[in-house]
Amino acid sequence: MLQALLDRVSPPIDSIPTPPRWPVFGHLPMLTRHGLLPLVEEARKKHGDFFRLVVGKHSLFVALHPDAVEQILLTDKDSYGKRDTYDSIRMLVGDGILTSEGERWRRERRIAQPSFNKGSVAALAGKMTRLTERTLEEWSRRYRVGDEFDVYSELLALAMEIIGETLFSLDLRARVGESAAAFTVALEQVSGRGNQMLQLPLHWPTPGNLRLRKALKTLDEVTFDIIARRRAAGALGDDLLAAYLNARDENGAPLDPRLVRDEIATFFLAGHETTAIALAWTFYLLGTHPAVWDKLIEEVDQLAGRVPTAEDVQSTLVYTRAVLQESLRLYPPTWSGGRDIVAETELAGHRVYPGDRVLYLPYLMHRDARFWDDPERFEPARFMPGQQQGRHKLAYIPFSAGPRMCIGNHFTLLEGTLVLAMIAQRFRLTLSARARIAQEFQITMRPRHGVLVRVEAKR
Repeated sequence: MLQALLDRVSPPIDSIPTPPRWPVFGHLPMLTRHGLLPLVEEARKKHGDFFRLVVGKHSLFVALHPDAVEQILLTDKDSYGKRDTYDSIRMLVGDGILTSEGERWRRERRIAQPSFNKGSVAALAGKMTRLTERTLEEWSRRYRVGDEFDVYSELLALAMEIIGETLFSLDLRARVGESAAAFTVALEQVSGRGNQMLQLPLHWPTPGNLRLRKALKTLDEVTFDIIARRRAAGALGDDLLAAYLNARDENGAPLDPRLVRDEIATFFLAGHETTAIALAWTFYLLGTHPAVWDKLIEEVDQLAGRVPTAEDVQSTLVYTRAVLQESLRLYPPTWSGGRDIVAETELAGHRVYPGDRVLYLPYLMHRDARFWDDPERFEPARFMPGQQQGRHKLAYIPFSAGPRMCIGNHFTLLEGTLVLAMIAQRFRLTLSARARIAQEFQITMRPRHGVLVRVEAKR
């Protein structure tokens, strides 16, 4: 009788909708063969916003409604953590601010936060525009009307340079090529391991492991070189790297070098890539929506050719910023998120338990017709002033939400808007007829073949 009453209040785990699965392996064979998104989209048609996937001995609860995601990230956040779910990302960035927890995370956040306050970020606008101007001068020498180039690879290089000079006060141009190549390999291999039915230890000399180990070695060398160069130049200053080099632990000693490495790797690798991805998808959308291009250029022309400022982003470049925000809705670089369940709790009306995991997908929430009119349409006006009232606050989470919201959200929006505006001042880019546009759903959502654009004459 008591169990029946409990089940009525909070249904048992077996009552949670679960698509058909294999014995022993659960849904892992389907995930390996088809990928996560197709499996989730198919299950959603039958089971709605909350259902269960089974991976080996563990349950993976999929939450697709903002109410449930609000529980995970905000109202019941202490019942969830970043433990085993983030092990693959730890291979890339270690235990930095993205993956750490508890008091360690709080200390790391306190160290980094002053560098990412709105005022501190606004003060970096001059460096962002100077580096962008230098890049556009190079583009002007290399590209003429009718030429085609991969804007994604160009933006990766620019974003990496901006991270180097704004957060580390270093010129990283000499290492952009090898860093980008190594990060691409590492990301592909780490993402691939997550879908393998059998994950072999990294020290086993398989072809994939050898590529991953070589890439991680290169990224380690670049990161430690950044730290060494800055130490040699002196750790004075008010940028992010200086904050970590000057910080002290609870015993008054400098932070462990490995911890500093993990933080720099997090901001250097994760920071530059997400911005480049966001801008690359923006140029794909602009290249296929000429009316939006026209309106953006009309706004940018109000600058009369001068270099935009942080103040312009808040005043003159309102539509330009909205274009970027709408691109982040349709193509969020961080397209999925997850947490480990660390305490028994209730989620979407069901009891869930430690040892299992939850998954949420901003990519699908951002395209949910219950929260967005004509959700597949590219319409920047959604983000113009006054247009966001009444929308569920977690229907749009390109930077996550709650205490673990991306610390670099202001940085990314400022950088992205400035770069977008400055490119629009000089170039009009359309999508090449030879472009192969495909999403690559790894840890981030990259354009698999880049974004090939064609330089057109400005109207």
